[in-house]
Amino acid sequence: MLLLDYDAAAGAIGDPGHDPTSVGALLLRAAGDRYAQLVGGAGMCEFEESGAHFLFDLASPIGLPQEDRTVAAWALTPTVSRRRDAAYQRGYPMPPAPDGQPGVDRGHLIPHLSGGQFGPNIFRQDRALNRGWSVDGKRYRALERRAAEVPGTLFFGHLVYDDETAYPARIEIAVMVGDGMLHVDTFANRPG
Repeated sequence: MLLLDYDAAAGAIGDPGHDPTSVGALLLRAAGDRYAQLVGGAGMCEFEESGAHFLFDLASPIGLPQEDRTVAAWALTPTVSRRRDAAYQRGYPMPPAPDGQPGVDRGHLIPHLSGGQFGPNIFRQDRALNRGWSVDGKRYRALERRAAEVPGTLFFGHLVYDDETAYPARIEIAVMVGDGMLHVDTFANRPG
């Protein structure tokens, strides 16, 4: 079940072939509206980092109960991706899972090959999903590869939470390639 109405969002832009930048901005707004309705108080901020556009809930400074967390992000796949800083990724803080379960990675909401870097782009991700080891993981990786194949492809990621932690329960991915259509899928993100 998708939580954002991607058909309505794409329809608001117009016919297939619309500008991927406009679609990315519209999807980010839709994710923010949905999140604000469900969470109530939210310290939402929008910013750009390394070519990706993020929507982030900076809750802690204003005393809200949820953890600070990324809600959604979009980027256009660059012509050349930067070299991955493996040392930074290994050292990026990852609090223990609330349920104590192992099997998580430091996943990238915007994949590295689509220009994703670190900081707000990193989230707790099911290892089998991130690495393509499960059936869902194979679908997830196929969408990532599809976006990375063609520079200028829109990649949109939406993290869906069902509690106050920064550990998303689900991930929605939308990719808009040369055909101008949004290819959307949703994935469970909590192992077990």
